[in-house]
Amino acid sequence: MTKLITPPGMLLTVALLAIYCVYAFLTGWIEKSWILQAGGLVAVVATYGVAMVRPWSRYLVYLLTAGFFAKLGLSIFDGIRSGFFGYQFGSTALAARSLLPTLVMAALSAACCTLVYRQFRPTTETSALTE
Repeated sequence: MTKLITPPGMLLTVALLAIYCVYAFLTGWIEKSWILQAGGLVAVVATYGVAMVRPWSRYLVYLLTAGFFAKLGLSIFDGIRSGFFGYQFGSTALAARSLLPTLVMAALSAACCTLVYRQFRPTTETSALTE
């Protein structure tokens, strides 16, 4: 039996990165956004790096999460500014409830950052040697 290279906590990050790859490529293609398509490409590289437990991959995960939060904030801002939420939902409570799946994805992204940080944080022996 083959031993698993990727720690179980990191598998969640790999799975979510793979989902984000598809999301970024499809959304980038639909919106004709080269930035989202580039994000999909970065997500492919990050997926490989996290799956192979490469320390450099943490920075890509942080970058992708920051980009996801920025795109989410911009989308919500544009929706409020254009009046989409008021027109589509009629009440603030219904509009907020419509954002729950997206907020769950944001929480999962933050959890992935935490998992990646914990996996690659410097150990006490390593930090004692560098001081």
